[in-house]
Parts: sequence; structure tokens; C-alpha cells
Amino acid sequence: MSSQPLLILYIELRGARAGGSIESIEIGCDDQRHSIPRRGEYLFQEDFNQPLVVRGETISVSVVRRRRWRIGSSKQAIEEIKISVQDVLSKLPTRQFHIAHSRLDITLGLSSSSFPASAGTSQGANELRPTTGGLLNECPRFRILVIGQSSIGKSTLINRAFGIEQASAEFFEPGKADIEKELISPQNDRFVLHDSKGFEPADGVNCDDVKLFIEDRKKREQLKDQLHAVWLCFRIPITGHGDRLLEDGAETLLKEGTSVLQNIPTIVVFTKYERLLTHITMQTKADSNTAAQEYIREHCIQPIQNFAKDAKLSYVPVSSSRGYEEGREQLIELTYEKVTETFGSQLGTPSPVSVVTSMAQTTLPHLKIEGSITSVLFTRPCVLT
Repeated sequence: MSSQPLLILYIELRGARAGGSIESIEIGCDDQRHSIPRRGEYLFQEDFNQPLVVRGETISVSVVRRRRWRIGSSKQAIEEIKISVQDVLSKLPTRQFHIAHSRLDITLGLSSSSFPASAGTSQGANELRPTTGGLLNECPRFRILVIGQSSIGKSTLINRAFGIEQASAEFFEPGKADIEKELISPQNDRFVLHDSKGFEPADGVNCDDVKLFIEDRKKREQLKDQLHAVWLCFRIPITGHGDRLLEDGAETLLKEGTSVLQNIPTIVVFTKYERLLTHITMQTKADSNTAAQEYIREHCIQPIQNFAKDAKLSYVPVSSSRGYEEGREQLIELTYEKVTETFGSQLGTPSPVSVVTSMAQTTLPHLKIEGSITSVLFTRPCVLT
């Protein structure tokens, strides 16, 4: 038995396409077994509400694959992977342990501090501190409102940011979004989405709906029912292509309704960044990234500032295409920072909104670890022996 317990905050397992279809994955320690839920075709991931404390010598990973056997047939293959706890502990205070085995990448999120038997706090002191479960009971989901027309990349952006392989069709069904409807994906139930169907021409009613919805959420007493962030999504217009940055309703919101966004973390998201880069590259610009930033300042940020005046908005250009992760990472980082700044913490207790925000996103592993470590300082661990 290991003399020092190992605390696991999350586990992520990614399979390769060539490794055969993965049907299920379990991790185990001694007689305890824990099934890891599927988050995508080749992704399995679990964020533990309370850290798993492993006191045994090994962690086993059981992988059930479906491999092609003959033409038109396949067979099930079970593989057992053993991970030495001492090998993992030797990596502390590193917050991640990574191992690649048989076309499977395994990542363990670790706490940089262990929990020996003499934890250094009394039972009474522990009782005064909220557990992670308590924080999540207060705010179990990150609640976000996404505003923007259909076909501008909202669906894929949500998929990428929150680790959803394919958003349900009801998430972004054009013209039929109900802003009051709570959209929760079974692939990641740590966030709840409210979708505005965008500001179509002459659709002034929807602008009023948005303002009324935000005002109502600001009045909610329970933290879990309040609105935690807003993403205003606009497609980057390309000059000469007949594109328009703002619809009439969006202009109305920016002119008359930005006061409703006060004290709510709000980020303006410019989508289809890869489209702009392609356009600029075709114009033979020497530095396409620098030229793109200048273009966005002139054709996107400045027009919005002309309408919104003194509104405290942040701006991020993003692409939902693979290979353009930097913009999405900036969006998540900025969202987390603004949420933490807005909802803060009290008397050293982590904000439930900040914790659940870090847990909901899947773009930045270090934020997930940071949120889990913040929580773990206020919880009794769940022990696997």
C-alpha cells in the first residue's frame, strides 16, 4: 500500500482512430471500479465532484474495444493497463500525469497537495468549510446566454468549448430558439445554454425578449438561476462580399440595451476568423495575423463601440475550425476571468460560479485543474481503498 495517497481530480482518455472502436473504459483501484463516461467518438472523460484518493499501489484501466476480425465481422477485445501510483506521485507537484499506451492517451489531473491522515485540520474546522458537493448544490451548472444568428458558427463553437461531440439539433434550430428554454447536453451537464435566435431584419420583438430575459435572470435570488455570462456572436464581415456585421436588432440592443448587461460578464465573439485569414492571405499581406487584427479593430470593434459607447465589453475573434484553437482558448480564459471578477469569493471560500465554470469548459485543462484544486481545499476526499 502506498504511504502517500494520490488525489485524482479528473481523468481524460483519448483513443486513436486506428486503434479500433472503444466501447467502454473503467478505472479501478483494488476492488473499486469506476466507469468513465464517453464524451466523444474517441474521448472519455470524468471530472470528479470530490477527488478520488487512491491508497493502493496501482490504478488499472480496462479498455473494451471492438476490432475488425474478418471482412464483415468484428470481435470484442479487453485490454488491462496498469499505472503505478508511485510513478504518478513522482511527478508531483506537476498537476498532470500523462502516459501513452497502445494507441490510448491517458491524462490524470492531479492535486499538487496530498491529504495524509493528519490533515492538519480538526473535524470542527472541516465542518465549517463547504464541500465541493455543497458548492455544486449552490450552483450545479454554468449558465450562459449565446446571442447570434444561425449559420455563424455558434453550434460548433459550443461543441468545441464544452466538449460536446455533436450538439443536439434542438440546440441551434434556426428560427425556433426559445430563449427561456434550458438546453443541457447529456455529454456535459455542467453547463446550461440559453440560445437567442439572433436579430433577424425587422425582428424587433426578439431584442425586447433578450432584454426582458436578462433582467429577469438578474432578479433571481438563487445563484444557480442567475445568468453567469453572455456571448454576443457576430460573423466577421468581409469587405466586398456584401456582408453586414450588425442586424437592425443588434444595433438596437447595442444602442439602447447595453445597460441591461451591467454586472454580467459579456464578451463579443467575432466568428469565422479563418475566413478572414483566407481573405487576407489572398490579398498577399506580409503578416496575415497582424493585418487580421487591424481589420477586426476597424471593421468590427470600432462599429460596435460607436453604438455601445461606454459599455464594458470584451472582444475575441474565434474560429470553430480545427487548427485555430488559440482564439477559443482566449475566449474561455477571458470568460473565466470575468466570471471570477464578477462573482468573486467570500471569506476565502471559492465562488461556486467560478468553480463550475472551470469544470464546464474542456478547452483549457489548467483551468479545470485550478478549479478542482480550489474546490479540493474545501472538501473531504472520496477514498478508493
